[in-house]
Amino acid sequence: MWKYFTHSNTLKYIDILPKLVKGYNHSYHRSIKLSPVEVTKENEDRVWRTLYPNLIKNEKFKFKVGDRVRISKLKLKFEKGYLPNWSEEIFTIVKSKATLVPVYILIDWGREPIEGNFYESEMQKVNLAKSALFRVEKVLKKRKRNGRVEHLVKWKGYPAKFNSWVTDIKKA
Repeated sequence: MWKYFTHSNTLKYIDILPKLVKGYNHSYHRSIKLSPVEVTKENEDRVWRTLYPNLIKNEKFKFKVGDRVRISKLKLKFEKGYLPNWSEEIFTIVKSKATLVPVYILIDWGREPIEGNFYESEMQKVNLAKSALFRVEKVLKKRKRNGRVEHLVKWKGYPAKFNSWVTDIKKA
């Protein structure tokens, strides 16, 4: 390019731009040990490992697919409090991604995906027994069906879509 500028005594390169691009793409690049036109979908992983050999680690995942977790609540920089920093709602891990820092994809109890990826530091594993207790925030309605009293309850920490009718409520 610089030789052309000197030879033609001009800085106008638009006329030879296609030749410059072809020359660049067909020349050997020592960083990838190929010319850019030789990079394909089949060898892109090898080229990436050639460029970034020290970034590749076999990160061990702290959580497994199917684990149930709580996610951390967002707090401001200097905010303190006595309330827990974890959500009441419990999520399930459906996929783990091996990036530089492992991330996870979650779904809620309604099997709907949660937007975004979550780091290990943002999650806390939950061991749920079959008899796990979920806290009721408030009783919304009361009805009688087949001689049984049922309550429509709002579960603490869960959105309204999880409101449900239950027959047995125990006060703690």
